[in-house]
Amino acid sequence: MGNAKEAQFAILAEAEGYERPLIVTDLTFARLLDDIVVPFEIDKPFFIDGVPLKKNKIKKLKIIKQAKHFQEIFTHLHLNLRRASTNIQKTIGDQYHVRLEAILREGGEDVTSQVIKAFDTTIRPKLKDYMPKREQLIQATFDVFIQGMKLLGSAGS
Repeated sequence: MGNAKEAQFAILAEAEGYERPLIVTDLTFARLLDDIVVPFEIDKPFFIDGVPLKKNKIKKLKIIKQAKHFQEIFTHLHLNLRRASTNIQKTIGDQYHVRLEAILREGGEDVTSQVIKAFDTTIRPKLKDYMPKREQLIQATFDVFIQGMKLLGSAGS
């Protein structure tokens, strides 16, 4: 996990008015910050899984750093959803969110706390400069995130 362009993240959220979890996968660190974290932290509207949300509608928000093997497991789920027998396709479709959440748990690491701490350290104090210095702030936030992960002993996963 050398830089912000390589790492991939997923979001798992529960929101008022939605029975199933809202899930987005394959976000770069920059997209994670731009599309989810910054708007969430400054109480602006944002989208998860195509659903327009605000912070007060979120019951649970989990940021997951996808492991290297996540994509292989995720692809296998979708192959079965498309190519298996009709009975199996129906079962997988009915259980899709449960299976995807299990894949996220198996093929990822909950890094919500570390991402929010990195945001609080680097971006929050400079919010007015976020757009003009976006690239620098995203890289600085990623660097703080990596240091936090190293302290926890899980930066290589």
